[in-house]
Amino acid sequence: MHLNISLGIPQAVEGVEDTTSDIADIYDLKTGHLTPSQAAFFKKWEALISLEEKDLVRFRKELWTMTAPEREEKGRCFSDMVLDLTYRPPDAIKPTSQKEGKIHRLTYRFVKSNSGGASLLSGHMGVGDAVVVSVEPGLLALARGFVVDLTPDGVVLGVDHELDEDLILDRLRGRPGQDGFAHFDDAVVFRIDKDEMFGGMARIRDNLAQLFYAGADSRMLELVVDLAKPQFIVDAKESQVGRTAPASSHLNKDQRVAVQKVLHAEDYALILGMPGTGKTTVIAAVITQLVEAGKTVLLSSYTHSAVDNILMKLNGSDFDVLRLGNLDKIHPDVQHRTMAARPVAKTIEQLEHQVMSPPVVATTCLTIDHPLFSKRTFDYCIVDEASQITLPTCLGPLRFAKKFVLVGDHFQLPPLVKNRAARKGGLDVSLFRRLSDAHPDAVVDLTHQYRMNSDIMLLSNKLIYSNRLKCGSDAVASQRLKLPSQKFLESLHARSTSHNAHCWMGQLMDESCNAVFVDTDNVPAHDSRVGDLVENQIEAHLVHQVTECLLECGIQQSQIGVISLYRQQLKLLSYLLQDRKELEILTADRSQGRDKDCIIISMVRSNDEGQIGELVKDWRRMNVSFTRARSKLIIIGSRKTLQRAPLLTEFFELMDGQGWILTLPPDAHLMHDFGGATPKKRPATDMLSDISTWRHHNRKENGEKSKRAKVFGATDESILVGRPLLQDIANDRK
Repeated sequence: MHLNISLGIPQAVEGVEDTTSDIADIYDLKTGHLTPSQAAFFKKWEALISLEEKDLVRFRKELWTMTAPEREEKGRCFSDMVLDLTYRPPDAIKPTSQKEGKIHRLTYRFVKSNSGGASLLSGHMGVGDAVVVSVEPGLLALARGFVVDLTPDGVVLGVDHELDEDLILDRLRGRPGQDGFAHFDDAVVFRIDKDEMFGGMARIRDNLAQLFYAGADSRMLELVVDLAKPQFIVDAKESQVGRTAPASSHLNKDQRVAVQKVLHAEDYALILGMPGTGKTTVIAAVITQLVEAGKTVLLSSYTHSAVDNILMKLNGSDFDVLRLGNLDKIHPDVQHRTMAARPVAKTIEQLEHQVMSPPVVATTCLTIDHPLFSKRTFDYCIVDEASQITLPTCLGPLRFAKKFVLVGDHFQLPPLVKNRAARKGGLDVSLFRRLSDAHPDAVVDLTHQYRMNSDIMLLSNKLIYSNRLKCGSDAVASQRLKLPSQKFLESLHARSTSHNAHCWMGQLMDESCNAVFVDTDNVPAHDSRVGDLVENQIEAHLVHQVTECLLECGIQQSQIGVISLYRQQLKLLSYLLQDRKELEILTADRSQGRDKDCIIISMVRSNDEGQIGELVKDWRRMNVSFTRARSKLIIIGSRKTLQRAPLLTEFFELMDGQGWILTLPPDAHLMHDFGGATPKKRPATDMLSDISTWRHHNRKENGEKSKRAKVFGATDESILVGRPLLQDIANDRK
């Protein structure tokens, strides 16, 4: 394989001058089948992958060449950490057995050796991030794992190796020249580095190369590169699959059309699944009908959660499904589908039966390196979330099937590209978008949505989908968020001199308020920076107040989702809402695929200069954020600042026309005393004082350097901006 890549295809794009040499013979053998346009296609994508790889190598190198404090200054490390020996992990995050996964086998909590150090909430590390645990200077990469929980003064990790301090000290003492190893009162001092995940790049490059090898699937090359027109069976009688498939009475008209489109495809079919239109239900129906017709299916997606959501729809089916992947990344309701849940094979024949006999195999796009794939070819490959996957990554699972189905929505999150050269080169165009633009007849739209009420749907329908979205039923269109109790709302002003008649909180809680923009321009809610990270403390406090009011009025934590485009704001909100363990606080990227009865969006940007940043300009992220809400959507931000974004200018015109803008009074953040809500809740001034305290510790620790903008932009995602291939690798950790 290495010979193919190094001597074959790259030469196709560079040319060979010496036609008499041995390498020229290899060149002819490996590349003689490629047309000039195919060679040019490979050259473009190979160059883009190389750009990604160079940046990744530089990030990975930091672990070995920079001290922990140096890397901590860049926001990609926690230095001077010691084990919290009093910590006992709750049952909810304990691994159930040694077989549960390759990564999260043990759980530890770390705290700063210096209690007056910086807040751990500042920087580019957050819950879910992959990490490497080391001891300086002698023992690097002792363990790998993930951030399970993060607070201002501690971090909980799930790791793959035991961190026994006595054993570590013995190892350090036994190493020559290690008399000065780092310690703190005989406790080992650790560094925790963000893992930049290099391993997936070779796989992504191989995905691309496999498409161009001599002897590879020439039809796939024609479809993907040359954009050959996909073929469909016109007469349903000619389709064996169509003849044997039972009627899908539980599907609506759009969904049935989508299923039939797949069943009649000779090459591929594309399903555009708008928000809330039931694409997971459609995929499950397609898989069921294909299996009943005797076909095999490879199911893949951008994330583990998307794969598992589909498999949970199949839990009642009577056919076998094999789920591949690390057990700790697989939903508990699907773990019975894994190899770990099957009897241990005692013979080669038994093992082969376990991996070869299931008609459905499911995995993420970046875990197709399982040995099974060297032996099996499937009739169909179905890729969910295809519009979020870069073309080279998407090619991986497709090569193992005769036909494929891509399901996505290029009006939602794309493969993110901010680098101008990469964007100009087309790196932000997924294979789903490439094929749907070239052949719109191959696309089926799912337009009947069952998530949003009619007011919330109006926003994306007008701004994004050209009025194609429809409510799936009258019940969906008219659903409202009803407060189980009004007592707390009525008592809000009992301890203050304010009057309840025109209370802004009361207006938000009103059952008729389905979609609203809460304008903070009159409130001193200005954004600020922590190093190069953006937050808005007053706006975070307002979000906290609204959330607490909903909860105290009887709305359940699981019914509410809080979204922000900025991870520093999410850390601040997580701190304020730390007692609300069941409440989800998400980036727009992590929110896709989720929905809640009430969504509260913190827009953050508010300044006199009108600086809105790049994230707010991304209309697809706005679309994802807006369409997560079922019954109530509350967007909090500065109109004066945000209306500089073209999409949001249209948004404000629409909201004005509907009368859905609520302008806050200057003292809105001080009007309500939540001190009596729960024993742990305090008045606004105390809460803001707490925020200032941990923020002060961070600035004191980092000094003036923390105020300078860093190279990688304003958010954790900015490390991967313009590097969508790295995002694909990082996403496989989700």
